[in-house]
Formats: sequence, structure tokens, C-alpha cells
Amino acid sequence: MDINLKEFYTSRAQNFKNENIKYTDKIKKINILRGITFVLTAIGAIVSANYSLTVMFSILTVGIIVFLKLVQLNAKYLQMQKYFEAMQIINENEIKAVNNNNSEFYNGAEFIDSQHDYSYDLDIFGEKSIFQKINRCATTFGKNFLADKLKNPIFDSEKILEIHKATKQLENEIENRQNFLAESIIQKNDIEKKDIEKLSKEEFYFINNKKLKIFTISIVLITNILILLTIFTKISYVLPMMCYFLQFFLISYYGKKTNALSEKISNHEKIFNKYQNLFKILEETSNKSEYVKNILFNPVKSEKISTKLKEIEKISKLYNHRHNLAFAIIAEGLFMYDILINIKFEKWINENAKNITKWFVAIAECDYLFSLATLKFNNKDWCFPEPKKEKFLLKAHNAGHPLIKSEKCVKNDIDFCKNTYLQIITGANMAGKSTYLRTAGTNLVLAQAGAAVCAQSFEWQPVALCTSIRTTDSVQDNESYFFAELKRLQHIVKRLENNETLFIIVDEMLRGTNSKDKHDGSEKFLLKLLKYNCIGLFATHDIDIGNMKADFPENIDTKCFEIAFNDDKLIFDYTLKDGISKNLNASFLMKKMGIIE
Repeated sequence: MDINLKEFYTSRAQNFKNENIKYTDKIKKINILRGITFVLTAIGAIVSANYSLTVMFSILTVGIIVFLKLVQLNAKYLQMQKYFEAMQIINENEIKAVNNNNSEFYNGAEFIDSQHDYSYDLDIFGEKSIFQKINRCATTFGKNFLADKLKNPIFDSEKILEIHKATKQLENEIENRQNFLAESIIQKNDIEKKDIEKLSKEEFYFINNKKLKIFTISIVLITNILILLTIFTKISYVLPMMCYFLQFFLISYYGKKTNALSEKISNHEKIFNKYQNLFKILEETSNKSEYVKNILFNPVKSEKISTKLKEIEKISKLYNHRHNLAFAIIAEGLFMYDILINIKFEKWINENAKNITKWFVAIAECDYLFSLATLKFNNKDWCFPEPKKEKFLLKAHNAGHPLIKSEKCVKNDIDFCKNTYLQIITGANMAGKSTYLRTAGTNLVLAQAGAAVCAQSFEWQPVALCTSIRTTDSVQDNESYFFAELKRLQHIVKRLENNETLFIIVDEMLRGTNSKDKHDGSEKFLLKLLKYNCIGLFATHDIDIGNMKADFPENIDTKCFEIAFNDDKLIFDYTLKDGISKNLNASFLMKKMGIIE
């Protein structure tokens, strides 16, 4: 589907805005009609009471019916208004995203970990991060699932291909994807993993108490039989009244347990309703891959998950009826209502406990897939990477950094096709070295999270990634920047010594020492890397390091980013070239800024 994304989302946002305004206006009119109905009914009843009670009751009956219908209609319109408002917000946010402004989406700051192998260096989490660009998750579980895939690569090529297939099929399911996200705006409450585990591990009292169940059935039957006998025969009302109050006594005796169960379900009622709607959207999505079908229907083969969650909604309503005094007087005294719904609730938990956790894992994975589908829909020029099973390969054509606006993004090729192969990248300040390193690393992270990548083509063998780009010092741990960097490099070496295959990205190593020490240390580190099964990018301002290619032509290559001078201007083309950089710009810039003569 070849579309102008900005026009597409703008048109949708405007349509939903119009519907939002329309239903907001309808709600105002309904509220006015409710007021008019109430006033007219009251006046009509008061006036007619003077000459005809029949007319008065007729007016009250009609008035109440009309008023209740208006209340019902108002609730329906309010629901529609919230939906259109949510959809308007979603599409307005996507307009911003098209302009490379993802600030409206959760940035995953809670997942920032400066000690992680690569996520901190590559801006995977936090403001203006990869997570923020991808994230369209409607649930906390989905956000956690997406974060996990960005932090823990998928190395199974078959699994990655299955995710690609599912993403392709969901890519153009724009309505279902946005309806799914709208639920999180309409119903902001969510549930935590610990609450799910607590619910699934409920200790059962009522369904395991056989004596109580037998007694409940017996006393209910006896009470109702005695009441009927009292009505139709001359039997004394004393016995049925005793049974009636006995039921109330038993209800009160178990009141604490009933209230605990009622509170448990009422706390999560709206959340279960939200997830019921989410599963319904997924189940009604026509264009499902086998991968998605397995996610949704394996946990419960006999019934849809949304149907099971609908049962919880019904049980919750049964508990809510207890708060109606007139209802409680009849139901508790005649049918031991509390005991019956407690049994019903515990029975539901008992039947579904083993599946509850699976349901939320299923929703998390579908949530993650919808985010990947939106990412691909919004980036038509991106490609799905091709995982390979042969010897190491990482080859991309026209790869760009995913966070740079497409019109400003200069794209370069990435080419690694053999083991123990290092590329030394040289170049002046601001010429593009660091961006190139992050381009390679970030696209590798996306590829191994199952996502599309910012490249015209991308093929690779899944591999562990380790970086040393943005090392930080720690005053609290009494650790200098230099020592923190050494620990990072030590971590890389230890993993290699454990016979792991790594893709390594190092940017300007040993910045915290003098130039000779830096050169010697960098050279020896590269020589050590050549002993192991690793591949990687090594950026440096030390152009002499590039001379190592002469001694190891099969294992080391040199690439560079050059600058050009035009009168008093610097020209950056950000294009990767073969060889070692020749032009520097520090003195030029210092003179231009008046720092030196």
C-alpha cells in the first residue's frame, strides 16, 4: 500500500475528531433531555395526583422508562465518544511520529541499564530511544515483552522468520492495531504480574468444603419449601422465618471471606474487562498467521479467552448486586446468595488458574507484534532482515540509523562476511564514525528482536552483541571513567575466552589516558581480539592504528569518513570510504570559533 503517511494519519485524525465532536454534542443533548424528562414527570405526577392516581402512576411509569432509556443511551454515546477521542489521539500521535517526534510514546526509561551488553550504548531505552520509536503497546505486559526482546536477542532463525510472517500479515490491519491501542487509552488501569500470580494461586475454601455445599443446598430447599407451605397451607410462619434468619446468620459468619473475594474481583473488574476487549479484537482479526493463532488458541483449546474473561465480568456483576439492599434481603435470606457466588468464583479460578498466566503472556506477545507491525507500516522503505545459518555474515545495503529522519539520513553499506574480521574506522570529529557504529549495532538489535531494519537489504547470522561506546564513571562506586572502560573491555575479553562468538563495537578506546599509552593499549587489544572468534567495528581518531591492516590484511580492514574544506566551510558527506582518514578538523574549528589564532 503506497501511501503518504502524514496525509493518511491526518485524514484519520480529522475523521475521528469529527465523530468525537458529534458524540460530545449528542451527550449534551441527551443530558438536557434527561433534565426535561425529570422535570416534566415530576410536574405531571404532582398535578395529576389531585384528580387521578391512575394517571399519576401512568405518568411516573412512562417518565421513569423514558429517563432510564436516556441514561442507557447516554452511557452508549459516552462509550463511543471515549473511543473516538482515543482514536483521534492515536492518529495525532502517529502524525508526530512521522515527523520523527515520538515523545508521546512511553520511552522505557525503567529498562535503562548502564551495565547491559549494548542497550545503554545504543540508546535502546530512554528519551528518543529505539524502544520509544517502536513502542505501541497497550499493556504493561506488552511493554515488558518488547523490552525483553530488545535486551535479549532471538538467535533462532526460524522463530525470527515466523515473527516476520506474522508482522507482515498484521502490518495493514490498521483498524485492529489502533482499536487494540485505544483500549489502553480508554482504560488506563493495568495489572501486575504479581497480581496475576496471586489470583492464580487462590486458596479455595468454599468449593473444597463439601459439608458447607450440602448444607447450603439443603437449607435453601427447606426454607423455600416451608415458605410455600406457609403460603398455601396453615403451617406456622415461625419455622420458615427461623430458616430465613439462619441463612442470614451463616452469610454473616462467612462475611469476611466473602468480602475478601468480592474485593479481589472488584479490584480487577475493569482490568479484566479491558483484557476481554483486547482478546476479542485479536480473535476477530481475520488476517492471522499460524504463529498468532498458536499464541491465542493453544492456552485454551475449547473456548476463546475473551469468553472466559467475560465470565469474570458476569461474576463481578453478581457480587455488585449484593450492595442493593432490596435484592440482598430476598437473595441472601432465600438462596444464601453469597455462598453460591463464592463457589462460582472459586470454581472459575480453579478451572482457569493454570491458564491465567498463559493468557497474559499471549496478550504480551500479540501486543509486541502489533508494535512491530506499526513500525514496518510507518517505515515502508525498511526491510525485513534475512537470517542465515552458514558461517558468520552481516551484510546490509543502504543502512541508516533508525532514529534519524529519513530525509537527513545518509545511508552506508555494512559488510562483514568472515570470522575474526575487524574494521577500523577513522575520521575527523563529527564526520560520522559514531553514527555508523550505532547504525550497525542498532539495526542488529532490531533484527534480533524480530523487527524490520533501517536498510534496503540486510542479511546476517544471529550473533551476540557487545559494545563499549558510552562508558560512564561512578562517584558512588568510587570508579573513574577510565577504570569503568577497562572493566567493560575486560568483560568482552572474558566472554571471548569462554568461546563465545561476539560482534563487538568499540568507539574511541582508552580516551582517559595519554596518546602513546592509548595507541599501545588499542593496538594490543586489537591483536588480542584476533585470537578469538569475534567480528567488529573499532572507531578511533588514532589514524596510525589503521596501519595494522598491512600486517593482517585477511583479518583487518580500514574504512573512513572524510571531510572537505571549501574556503571557510567544512563539508561533511557522511559517506563511508575505503582506507584511512587524511583530513582533520579540530584546529580548523577552534580557529573558526576564536578559541585559537
